[in-house]
Amino acid sequence: MNDAVPMGAHWVRFPRFFGDAMMIHAAIAPLRAAGLPLVAWGPAWIVDLFDGAPGYLAAVPDPERKYSPLKAARLLRAHRPASLINFPKSSRPGVAGLLARVPLRLGCGDGGAFIFYTHSIAFFKQETSFVDRYRTVVARAFPQLAEPASFIPFRPRPGALAEAAAGKASLGLDDYVVLAPGANCACKRMSVDSFAALGTRLVAAGITPVILGAGPVDMALAGQIQARVPGAVDLTNRGGLAFSAAWIAGARALVGMDSGLSHIAAGSGIPTLAIFGPTRPGFSTPSGPRVRTARKEGLPCLECMDVVCRVEGNPCMTTLDDDYLWGELQAVLP
Repeated sequence: MNDAVPMGAHWVRFPRFFGDAMMIHAAIAPLRAAGLPLVAWGPAWIVDLFDGAPGYLAAVPDPERKYSPLKAARLLRAHRPASLINFPKSSRPGVAGLLARVPLRLGCGDGGAFIFYTHSIAFFKQETSFVDRYRTVVARAFPQLAEPASFIPFRPRPGALAEAAAGKASLGLDDYVVLAPGANCACKRMSVDSFAALGTRLVAAGITPVILGAGPVDMALAGQIQARVPGAVDLTNRGGLAFSAAWIAGARALVGMDSGLSHIAAGSGIPTLAIFGPTRPGFSTPSGPRVRTARKEGLPCLECMDVVCRVEGNPCMTTLDDDYLWGELQAVLP
């Protein structure tokens, strides 16, 4: 991935959660619109998404899961970045940027971490969306750069798009909606019943449900959905994030939760229906021009921000009405 890392570029540190990575991608739109040289740096499975994508000249994966600030500083010194953008909550890249004397360092300044950065905010004291918090720091560090006049949709590298196009041709797929049943914690996942009900209605409308995700949990969820929706196509665990992004780019819409694939769809300009429950739409609604959020209103436990549900049955995500969900999906379908 890092065969030709340019000197003096702007290094963007991406975290291990790819929903957060896409929010950071949205916040640096002024840099992308201005054509500044960008390097994606982070965990290998995350930078795979940006490797070869328009706007990114190189991708640098971490050599191992845990790295020392000294080792990261040596990496930065070897390439003399013009800036380091580190919005993940880990301060190790910020320490590395300081040690490497990167002249412009952007980050989250909570817990005294502001000493590592030239521009930062106390992230957790803000009440705006995550993307707007990042944008605030970007605007302070790059006051000469304006937000782009129009939305720039994300696309993965051309090879991933070509692979998806070949896959669609082999399956005879044209009109499809992506179902993304996975999330990084169980309490954020909509029920299989709800996904199966949506999938059944899509098939009846002549639209193929395509299920995307990765890992054993997503594969198990996809298997349960496909067993109840025989017309669904299961593509879970078939490729990396660029693979998923390429399939999302050709979809009519995506249905997911407050999860990474919803953020990729929103950033791709694809109509996106994101189902919320324990998390806050005001903070982490996927960033894009064609996003609609839905949730089970009236529950006192909404926006609890817990990673383990304390209410019997996880009602915010398992008691959504099928007609309501279908109507919300129809509202975003072009």
